[in-house]
Amino acid sequence: MGIKFGEIDSNQILDNEFRIMVLESVVDRILQTNPAAVANLNMQEIRNKVVADLQKKYPNSGIGLKE
Repeated sequence: MGIKFGEIDSNQILDNEFRIMVLESVVDRILQTNPAAVANLNMQEIRNKVVADLQKKYPNSGIGLKE
């Protein structure tokens, strides 16, 4: 087990960074081939769902959206 930052293990941080970079590459490819593919995305709705999921996973971390 690695170093912990609150409830989050350092290995989880590295895994998340890897997954985000892969996802960024996929999104870049999609946008290069079809820029209109993201025209109807509701980013606020997506952010709210992600925060809710993280709050369930890390209930004591005080995770929330900054305004």
